[in-house]
Amino acid sequence: MSHLLARVKEIWRRDGALAVADETVAHLRWRLERSAAYGAVKTRELELRNRYVDADPLELTWVDPAEIEYVVGELVPDETDDSHFERPNVPAQGRDGIGAVRGGEWDRPTVPFTDLSEYRLFEERFLEGVPWTETEFVDRHRRSADSNWCERKLVHKLERFDDLYETIATAGYSSQRELGGHPLNEIIVYLGRNGELRWHENGRHRLAIAKLLDLESVPVLITVRHRKLLFPGEQPPR
Repeated sequence: MSHLLARVKEIWRRDGALAVADETVAHLRWRLERSAAYGAVKTRELELRNRYVDADPLELTWVDPAEIEYVVGELVPDETDDSHFERPNVPAQGRDGIGAVRGGEWDRPTVPFTDLSEYRLFEERFLEGVPWTETEFVDRHRRSADSNWCERKLVHKLERFDDLYETIATAGYSSQRELGGHPLNEIIVYLGRNGELRWHENGRHRLAIAKLLDLESVPVLITVRHRKLLFPGEQPPR
């Protein structure tokens, strides 16, 4: 709490009351979207509807973050969230994708997770000690005609990761369920035909931090598996 008050005072001193209001609204929205209550109904619906395989698609699996080497498909410009520069070109499967089995070539490209702009951003910040305002990531936003982020708001958003990095470094990695957060807001991975883990959509920042800290394991949700890979006891999709 004392840290939050200190942060409010700093934003007030630096940017004024309007910036404090903006940050407060953003923080409350962030907390709501990650709350257990917010995700309870959707989670129950998924448990009932999306059981394409015998295994529990909402069961957390703890894996070595170093094993998540690649992304699903290839990276393309992200037009859904203009704070990001790229995303996997394989679309999220949505409600009907949790626990699904999918064929295709989405597990063939070998694009490293470390190609994500956020990974390089965190390397600069946490390994090299570069101030947020001097990172290549912020400079790209500064020069981009398509970015809707003013530098002040973008840097305020990024400063939150200082706390996240410090918390994970000192207290270890906790799942969203342990934190009382949204149960579907874990790192999302797909499982390729050879059993390889590929990152998709959620948790790019947390996974990047886990890799930089060389953590032994992190919790993930395996939401989609390749048709050519079925676990013992599972049946092909009907």
